[in-house]
Amino acid sequence: MPTPIQFDTRPDQAHRVALFLEKHPRATAKEIDAACDVGCVTKVLSDMPRLGYGLARDWLDVLCVRGQRTRRVRIYRLLHWPHDVPDLFSQ
Repeated sequence: MPTPIQFDTRPDQAHRVALFLEKHPRATAKEIDAACDVGCVTKVLSDMPRLGYGLARDWLDVLCVRGQRTRRVRIYRLLHWPHDVPDLFSQ
């Protein structure tokens, strides 16, 4: 019997992004998408705080047009992983 297909869930994708951001703390969305193979990098990045991850967003000025101009690129940094919340009502 063939093995059932395992779906790539949003928490799995967020975990991969967090691992990548630990090693590359000033990564752009393009770099994250290329390295982590997530379905939609912007959706994963916007869902990560809801999943308990701390993300910092900042801007980086990058030279373009052969160094004659600059453009702003959004960069991301991992602040913290989800916290384990203890069960306050267990005996």
